[in-house]
Amino acid sequence: MTSDNRRWLFERLLHYAVMNRVMRQIKQIRKGLKDTMLWTLISERPDVTQIILPRKSSAVLNPESILDRISWPAMTDEDDDDDCSVEDKSCVTGYLRQFIQNASTDELKALIKFWVGWEAPKRTPTVELSNGSLPRLSTCNTLPSITLPRL
Repeated sequence: MTSDNRRWLFERLLHYAVMNRVMRQIKQIRKGLKDTMLWTLISERPDVTQIILPRKSSAVLNPESILDRISWPAMTDEDDDDDCSVEDKSCVTGYLRQFIQNASTDELKALIKFWVGWEAPKRTPTVELSNGSLPRLSTCNTLPSITLPRL
């Protein structure tokens, strides 16, 4: 094995790893877009591309837009299944509100990506409280939620 052979082998492996694997994935994406008729829609109406396939850089996040979209827990003691007092709910949700209000744009994007799995939330994320010691996430598309530990 000479140095020229090593270099040739390295270049072939690199080409395969980068180009061939990516091309298969691109073909699968193209086939999926055609099967779901999105390819036709995007071809005929290029103005809807930003709606269907938003860029992560176009997601404008500010504290008010996030706070308005969150479904906060009810601040009542009437729920028998709930073991958190109104004071605990108020304190924990207050910490989360304070964090969101004081966070930078990058921190807000990271929080939303951590919470719902995407930098621009499509659905209303919910906040729940439990007896756990760590936050738990549910990033499913139907109802993204975060369960925070109570105090």
